[in-house]
Amino acid sequence: MDKAIVDLCWPLARLGEGIEELARQAGLSPESRNRIAPEPLQQQDIADLSRWIEWASDRLALEAEPIETPVSQFGQLLRNVSPAVLQVKTGEESQFLLLLKLKFGKLLLIGPDLQVHRCSVDMLRAAICEPFEIPISAEIDHLLQLANVPKQQWQQVRAVMVRERLAGQRIRGCWLLRLPPTTGFWRQLSQAHLPRRALLMVTVFMLLYGMEMAGWALIGQAALNGRLDFGWLTAWVLLVLSLIPLHLLGGWLDSMFALDMGRILKKRLLAGALRMDLQSVKHQGAGQFLGRVMESQALESLALNGGFSVVVATVELVFAGFILAYGAGGQLHLLLLTGWLALTLALVWRYFKRLQEWTLMRLDMTHELVERMVGHRTRLAQESATRRNAEEDQTVQEYLNASKGLDGAITPIIGGLSRGWLIIGLIGLAPAFISGASSASALAISLGGILLANRALSGATGGLAALARAGIAWTQVSALFHSGSKKPANEAFLTAAQIAGASTTHVTTKLIDASDLVFRYQPQSDPVLRGVNISIYKGERILLEGSSGGGKSTLASLLVGLRKPDSGLLLLNGLDSHTLGESWHSLATEAPQFHENHILTGTLAFNLLMGRQWPASEGDIQEAHALCVDLGLGELLERMPSGMMQMVGETGWQLSHGERSRIFLARALLQNTQLTILDESFAALDPESLEKCLNCAFERAQTLLVIAHP
Repeated sequence: MDKAIVDLCWPLARLGEGIEELARQAGLSPESRNRIAPEPLQQQDIADLSRWIEWASDRLALEAEPIETPVSQFGQLLRNVSPAVLQVKTGEESQFLLLLKLKFGKLLLIGPDLQVHRCSVDMLRAAICEPFEIPISAEIDHLLQLANVPKQQWQQVRAVMVRERLAGQRIRGCWLLRLPPTTGFWRQLSQAHLPRRALLMVTVFMLLYGMEMAGWALIGQAALNGRLDFGWLTAWVLLVLSLIPLHLLGGWLDSMFALDMGRILKKRLLAGALRMDLQSVKHQGAGQFLGRVMESQALESLALNGGFSVVVATVELVFAGFILAYGAGGQLHLLLLTGWLALTLALVWRYFKRLQEWTLMRLDMTHELVERMVGHRTRLAQESATRRNAEEDQTVQEYLNASKGLDGAITPIIGGLSRGWLIIGLIGLAPAFISGASSASALAISLGGILLANRALSGATGGLAALARAGIAWTQVSALFHSGSKKPANEAFLTAAQIAGASTTHVTTKLIDASDLVFRYQPQSDPVLRGVNISIYKGERILLEGSSGGGKSTLASLLVGLRKPDSGLLLLNGLDSHTLGESWHSLATEAPQFHENHILTGTLAFNLLMGRQWPASEGDIQEAHALCVDLGLGELLERMPSGMMQMVGETGWQLSHGERSRIFLARALLQNTQLTILDESFAALDPESLEKCLNCAFERAQTLLVIAHP
């Protein structure tokens, strides 16, 4: 490896300091100025490197995304990925390069001296790809000599052959640093430079309106004075032509701003959806979730388009006010414009209230429609047609009445406000025109102000209507937005050995230690679980029986970390949930009850290996296939044309209840966690399949808890 590259490498002991410096120079600096660099990882724990980098980034309020790429595409990766941490091998130890950004075709790297150094993409690519290329270089050179390839084509042909030979090999050890979607929203906007770009947009449009007003004054004064000569016309044409690039620039800035704002907003809403409280999710039907998805899309499009229209209209109205105040109409025109704006706001407020009523009714109808579609067979079998039709007719009639009221509120806003202003503006100009006291230029300026205000009102009415709809949408998705916030982690880093606890599986080693657990679904409700004490030792096979509604599934969700107790102590391998964090789920898993478990649209392999890295390795797919055969799903795999790669789910291969149950069981066992909980997983199985599944679970689960009815 080139010495210049080696000199820029960071040792493992200083990697925490390096990541913090990289974040600072990339503009991703942590919110707290007093935040210290993460504790270094020891060389003997290098196997936990990826987890440590993700943990260290989380401590700095960042997100580290591991990236891998084919060797042939590594140069392109270097050009497009920054800031990033690159792992390189220098001798026996791993060292790291901190890639800041690409500037003028050169890579900027931060060295251990905390200075920024330049490096060519080809040099860095050659240094990192060298271990892959050296073993095959001699063979390729020998082939080139045998083929008598001309010397002038040697490098080109050699590069192609190396790329083809290494097409199947991938480079790992690259982590992209970025702000997570759970970061403060304003910080994300600032990091994307959106406030600065919004100010630039406003400046461009103010310049546009200033030049338009100059054009109006120029052509109006010349026309009204009766001396529209070639010189005046030429000046006006040049001014109009000058507006074209400004219009293009303004449109481009608007489009890019909307794209980046929409990207950030979508990521935040998605992060909020994934972080919502489990109980609040369960209490909402599929129809309500569908309604939220619809409203989130409306929020993005309407807020951006409507907000920008209102900003532009506000700038136009400010200019129009100044123009009218200095025109022939004077203060009278300004008062008329102010009164008309007050009327506009009153009409928009009325529209907002009716829109709110209409939207809630529409969302309720969406929820009811989805619920009725899901339960259609039940309604046909058990509900009379008269009752069913009467309920639907009443709902539709109420919706039609609300729609008529909404149409009545929006019609004067869209159709009357801008046109009405033209009449009011001309009436305000009439006294000055009739008296003849005003000059032709003053009349021209007033006419220009009236037309500018008319255009502003046209944009403002549509923009305000869009903002009203966005405001209603916000009431529906604000919970998702606020659920997306997250404070930086502050727990200590645990190696894989520390998380796993003692390596022995002797039954005297305690895996779960719970004492005096209390859990409520609602703060004011009675406890579902009170004073629960349970100890589970590694290697045990436990059967938990109880009546329906007794809290068995709730206890299971506590043990696997899906819910947290209100009080009491719950330890897994001697560590609590605050210490383990997300690592809790790598130690304990469950197969939930049938109605809470799902086959997702995708391949069978994807559904089975959800708890492992995807795309799956050949070994993982073979292990999943063998487990399916052990569970009695071999005939199913033979019937499937694509085997493990067969599409399943609502739109794929249809599975029976028993087949689904065994896939749910296989999915839990393939996670290979220390604790596996099976919640009524055998209820849909016949005796023969039940025996196979029990034997398989006993053999594969390290520690097993089976929940069943007596």
